[in-house]
Amino acid sequence: MLRAVRRWGGTPEATVIGTGEHLPAPAVALANGTLAHALDFDDTHLPSVLHPSASVVPAALAAAEATGADGAALTAAVAAGIEVCNRLGMASYLPEARNSLFFARGRHATSICGTLGAAAAAGLLYGLDADGIAHALGIAASMGSGVIEANRTGGTVKRVHCGWAAHSGVTAAVLAAEGVTGPPTVLEGRFGFFAAWLDGRYDAGALLDGLGTRWELPRTVYKPYPANHFTHPAVDCALALRADGLTAERVAGIDSIELGVAEPVLRTIAEPREEKTQPRSAYHAKFSGPYTVAAALLGGGGLGLAQEDFAALDPRCLALAARVRVVADEKATELFPTAFAAVLRVRLADGTGLEHRVDSSRGSPEHPLSAAEIALKFTGNASRALPADRVRLLADTARNLAGLGTATDLMALTKVPGR
Repeated sequence: MLRAVRRWGGTPEATVIGTGEHLPAPAVALANGTLAHALDFDDTHLPSVLHPSASVVPAALAAAEATGADGAALTAAVAAGIEVCNRLGMASYLPEARNSLFFARGRHATSICGTLGAAAAAGLLYGLDADGIAHALGIAASMGSGVIEANRTGGTVKRVHCGWAAHSGVTAAVLAAEGVTGPPTVLEGRFGFFAAWLDGRYDAGALLDGLGTRWELPRTVYKPYPANHFTHPAVDCALALRADGLTAERVAGIDSIELGVAEPVLRTIAEPREEKTQPRSAYHAKFSGPYTVAAALLGGGGLGLAQEDFAALDPRCLALAARVRVVADEKATELFPTAFAAVLRVRLADGTGLEHRVDSSRGSPEHPLSAAEIALKFTGNASRALPADRVRLLADTARNLAGLGTATDLMALTKVPGR
């Protein structure tokens, strides 16, 4: 992605994370948004089942740098953009369907709703008034996209989804600032957002009720593991069995494993079976129930399962994944998508049976990560590129974002020394 945006060149307006390079704001949003989603470690909002920050934050950072905005304006824009993104996602969740209609149709709510959230955030930072932001949303609705087949059968394009949403949001805001207009009924119109994506089925109350007083943003939760969120309760179960005495020696004696999950997630983390038990790449393995269970039983670091566990396909994990059967579990299905649940049943060669059930995965509203755990996650990620003193300074600066002079002050701290 970085090579691609370098080819396009253009006016230097914002900073690419890690490199310190300055490129046009939409290109920077594309690069940084792709980076934010690349490890599948970004936050999730439930029950909309989308990742808001990876689209909205890169767009806001790029727009803030391009306009010289301070930390207070950046913070407000991020909050507004994530709220727009989350509420659009909530509007697509129908309780009677017990699923997001985007997800049920193979569409990536993250990138579709994230494009409009990114446009709202960028529009605020470009100084648009209410009508201007409405136009930015109307323009952005023609740009949002995302197909999630790569979750099932491989490919790296999903990593680009949040980057493209961030890029589109910034672009939409700039176009609105320069006079391009969008339809005033872009959401609810006969050929508007909800008709085009969801056949006109949406929850207007979830979109509008309490807007500005009841916030969806705090219901956004952090992932403890760098893998598809549907795999997380399975990882929780595997780590719990390890803590209860399923040692590496006993893991070697496993005869079979049954993983029970919500029925709607089978198509993502269990099917096609041959793709999930023998994933094509380490990235593809992040979307495999069998492989992530095996990795949790055999590896683990940081918060329990670290990016290092997906640095390359592990032959031991592949061998164990082949013994994992993934089935629909009634209770997990009942709880989905307000919570991600699973049950893991292990049978050893000597006939011993082990079982653990999780009704809500770690990092969820019921089991949130502590401030110390979030700091550990940040430090573990940032330390892969930055020295310890820079990591601490960057963390402290981000914690006090509202008092920041300019967004460029923050972004300068992300440059890897020597690059």
